[in-house]
Amino acid sequence: MYKIHPYFTNDGSVGLFSPEADDIYHSTYGALSEAYEKFILPAELEKYFENNSEIKVLDICYGIGYNTKSFLNFLLEKNILKIKNKNKKFFSKKENIVSIYTNNNESKLCNVTTYSNNNSSDMIYSDKVYSETQSKNKHAIITNSETIHSNNISHINSASNLQNCKIFVKAIDVDEKLFYFSPFFRQGKENDKKYNKLDFEYEKINKLLNCEFRQKYKLKPEVNLIIFKNITEKMPEIFDNIEFWQIIESKKYKPFFDCKLTAFLRALKNKTLNSMPRCRLNAFLHNIYYKYISIRYKKALNSLNLDDFIFEPERADARISLKSDKNIYNFIFLDAFTPAKCPALWSLEFFKLLYEHLDKNGMILTYSNSAAVRNAMINAGFFAGKIYNPEINKYTGTIAVKNKSLIKHELSEYDLGLINSKAGIFYRDENLDLSNEAIIAAHKIEVETSNKISSSRFIKAFSRKSS
Repeated sequence: MYKIHPYFTNDGSVGLFSPEADDIYHSTYGALSEAYEKFILPAELEKYFENNSEIKVLDICYGIGYNTKSFLNFLLEKNILKIKNKNKKFFSKKENIVSIYTNNNESKLCNVTTYSNNNSSDMIYSDKVYSETQSKNKHAIITNSETIHSNNISHINSASNLQNCKIFVKAIDVDEKLFYFSPFFRQGKENDKKYNKLDFEYEKINKLLNCEFRQKYKLKPEVNLIIFKNITEKMPEIFDNIEFWQIIESKKYKPFFDCKLTAFLRALKNKTLNSMPRCRLNAFLHNIYYKYISIRYKKALNSLNLDDFIFEPERADARISLKSDKNIYNFIFLDAFTPAKCPALWSLEFFKLLYEHLDKNGMILTYSNSAAVRNAMINAGFFAGKIYNPEINKYTGTIAVKNKSLIKHELSEYDLGLINSKAGIFYRDENLDLSNEAIIAAHKIEVETSNKISSSRFIKAFSRKSS
């Protein structure tokens, strides 16, 4: 049976533990903070957009999407990604318009009857089939009749119109259920850490219960809404995945999910809604969001129709996916599990593959400080540098570039020394098809038979030299 192990991190975002990798997906100090400080801020996106109007991002090991979400959040905050028709009526053209009324009177649309009643148990009715949605919550009171028009809502972004868009994100992960869950995780508050009751002991997670809560970053509601729309459109199998629904409906996991989005997902699961023509379905969705779900989402409505943004989720081994990928990316977020657990995405050959997909002024960003990773980057043809966090005065990751001038913090003498020790022996995966276990076994033999100085001896010698 499929299981997830969520916990609230110290900035309120949700992290996950992977029993298979015996590792956490996200730092306990904050999944959202980590995404910002190790991927988004070092990318210097504002500076990038001073001279560029288009961007392509590759998110390797998407997980539950914090790197992509943070990227979108940053663009919305800085008004780089603009919501269309923000202060206008949805559409002005007259053709192909569907009108929906929300004044407590029923409005029939393709055999669907929607009720927006402010007095009762919050039901959505559809051909005598209803979905109960958080009966204890009272949503926005509806007092006036309003019409929402939808003519171009049915625009579906895809790779076919990539040349016309400005922002493209391809996200890869081997676990499709993580894509499914990604838009539903909510951002918690300090007292939500009481829900961190795992079925096992894990030191890194247990420590955070005694750490100070600090919410430095907050996701806009538009972000999860954008991800939600893309996932449900491009991965429709979400509606039939039994294991996903067992978890999303479970009381055990309820504290970690956004109740409004999960309620809306239940409405979408209705077969009548799924069989609607696309334009009418989207008009129906707008109606539900606009009056039924929450006033808080009003601003988020328009973000559902972003012609300048394409999101392509793909369940795949990144090695296989990139072999057939023709895109050249400006930024690559490499967020795989630690090299010791998942060397397939840190090998010399994988970095050579990434080299083929990175723009001449592009950048790979990763949390890893591994000497083996940095050595693989260099041998693949990159210049490697460090990610510096001035707030904590620490180096917190690594960047790889083709243009050396993009490096602000070069590798130190100590870093280069480690690279030339046994610690710097990189992983090998000649045909990009070996299992992690096979790569680890071959690497172990290479390290044991190497004549290079051990990392411990190097560190001692370097310490004596520096003292």
